Amino acid sequence: MTPDAHILQICNVGQIAGGTAACAWTLTQALPQCQHTVAFLSSVPDATRNVLQPHRVESWPRCSRDQIQGLAPDLVFLHNVSPVHSTLWEDVPSIQYIHSAGQRLPANLTVYCSDWLAQSCRANRPSILWQGVPRPLNPGSVDRNRNSRLKVGRLCTPSTRKWPQDLPQFYAHLTQRHPDVDWEFVGCPVSLQPALLAACQGRATFHSADWAARSLFWSWDVMLYHHPTLTESFGRTVAEAARTGCIPIVDDRGGFIEQLRTLSLRGCRSWSDFSDQLDALQERQLRHSISTSIQHRADEQFSIRAFGQRIHTLLPRLSSIRT
Repeated sequence: MTPDAHILQICNVGQIAGGTAACAWTLTQALPQCQHTVAFLSSVPDATRNVLQPHRVESWPRCSRDQIQGLAPDLVFLHNVSPVHSTLWEDVPSIQYIHSAGQRLPANLTVYCSDWLAQSCRANRPSILWQGVPRPLNPGSVDRNRNSRLKVGRLCTPSTRKWPQDLPQFYAHLTQRHPDVDWEFVGCPVSLQPALLAACQGRATFHSADWAARSLFWSWDVMLYHHPTLTESFGRTVAEAARTGCIPIVDDRGGFIEQLRTLSLRGCRSWSDFSDQLDALQERQLRHSISTSIQHRADEQFSIRAFGQRIHTLLPRLSSIRT
């Protein structure tokens, strides 16, 4: 790929708080020498346009040959684009980046965000492309080492699907065992907040889900995530938290496992596992040691630079397929 190549990314959803739009932004940062256009097959909120500046942002009713040809890109990068009402321009190479299971538009090369997802999709000899994530902006005045109490947060897409109705029971269990913990939630639906506040015995703070909310990782000791039924294919928040030294305590499932293995951490299979890990992290020296270690590992594996290097390793394979 030439330094001035034009990359067109096409995403299924335009919410920057979601995984695919955030990944599209990260790709623009991983290949800064290229020209970028990002097209969404949905409406595009101002927040998404603002984050993606100065790159061109489009809102399309569908992905079509004519839409793509009109922009004349050198490479098309699809994010979870369905084959329904979608076509490609055959004269330009294409990569389909699969973030979750489902019917996807065939492209010259298909890559998966995790080995777990590739296996779930029964892919034959799949290409795996772990995402990179930005290091969240450090507010500067925050120092988690000054926390007198353990601060534990949950940051998630503001969708009711990601916030199950029985989540308050889980936090009531943890709060009863850990009265010395303060809880914070980013993206929690308003309808669920009263139940969670009661479950946490009033020691809960709620924040809206916006791009800047990731800075909270710098003040949290732990990023805790549990969902009884939904398995994450990758889970960007694990890598984002780790890049600030915030320790992830998450389900032992899905794409989480690959990240945890890289960070030399283990996942949780029961409520007791979550509680036991919180117990262990009460020891300040151990907490600081783990924080320092995972931040170093995350910077090596999940930085934007590492993401760019992984993308470049895919391009020769794409060229060989088309020739």
